[in-house]
Amino acid sequence: MSASLPKLLREVRKAVANENYAEAETLYLKVMEFPDMANDLDIRVRYAYCTEKNGNFDQAIDAYCEVLNIYRDNGEKGAAASIEKILEELRNRPEEQPEVVVPEEELEVEALDDAALMHQLCEMGELITLSSGDLLCHEGDMPHTLWLMRSGTLTVHLPGYDEPDTITVKDNHLTLIGEIGVFTSQRRGANVEAADRAELFAVKSSDIFKREEIDPAFRGAMDRLLRERWAEPVLARHTVFERINDIDRKRVMNTFKRIHLEPGETLIEEGEEHNNTYMLLSGCLFFMHSEEHQDEGFESHDGSMTTSIMPGEMIHLGGLLKGYRSEYKVITATPAELLRLSQEDFEPFSLRRPWIIQAILHFSRRPAHLQIMRPEDDYLWKTDRHVEVEKVV
Repeated sequence: MSASLPKLLREVRKAVANENYAEAETLYLKVMEFPDMANDLDIRVRYAYCTEKNGNFDQAIDAYCEVLNIYRDNGEKGAAASIEKILEELRNRPEEQPEVVVPEEELEVEALDDAALMHQLCEMGELITLSSGDLLCHEGDMPHTLWLMRSGTLTVHLPGYDEPDTITVKDNHLTLIGEIGVFTSQRRGANVEAADRAELFAVKSSDIFKREEIDPAFRGAMDRLLRERWAEPVLARHTVFERINDIDRKRVMNTFKRIHLEPGETLIEEGEEHNNTYMLLSGCLFFMHSEEHQDEGFESHDGSMTTSIMPGEMIHLGGLLKGYRSEYKVITATPAELLRLSQEDFEPFSLRRPWIIQAILHFSRRPAHLQIMRPEDDYLWKTDRHVEVEKVV
């Protein structure tokens, strides 16, 4: 074997990121020649995905079938069901059925598909036109609006970065702008201006929230949009979850439950065995620990060190391990929305993957103040912001 495994893995990740699936397919075959990787389910699924994207459908079906049989033998019904759905779509191509993910409490209500959601959002909004140089939003603005761009180009100026990013529109697509602020209630993180003439539908955040309260199908679709376009990319930035293949990571993401807490509530007591991990969706939490670290938070009245937890950050990963007791206390500083993953829901997944237990154990042994996932500030500008519609309204 001419190339080392780490080098091959770096090359294949780069190929997938560049959507060079033919090269990725070949590289994954080389990866699977290594004894330690031959039976790695995550690698097998990624290989099957690349063959599918490369148009080798018969080969993809065979690869997915091998993974399906392993999932069935292991008794992983949820994972098997995900693969069965992929196989059904492949065998019945070119017809595609939109995937619908809804909260458990709304299983009886079918969520809108992406195209229907986009059309309804456009109907709720006001069509606005920007000329070259017009400012759409300024860093620090409140997130009062979600925009759906149907034509034009925007330039994104991120603080601390010399080179701006550019956002365009694909044919028969709408491009999401400002969705992170709507999801997390955080102020705008960049200056965004029109690079040329641009047309956008401006939808008030307040109208979206009111609609969610009365329309379960709309609420389910917005929840799916949040998970796919914000929560799952955040999860993928954590080193423990980065190695998991996209299909299984999405399955894990969909087991997170949304919860709401009022200000001043204790989420985690120091020293307690608390069997959950959390991703903060909106609001602010106080993370209080006894270790003193320079430039890490501020000292509270009882002498403990307090750090603020902000949207997108993940805490208490050790809660996915049996017997883990926290070294810190977490309370709510404001009303907070969180995504919670329980040890019980995660256990069927982790039992078949001993490596992830070791990774979580290693992470949870770090000093308390380092047990917080803090994703890069600008990473979400790099994700896919385009949503396909049958016809742009």
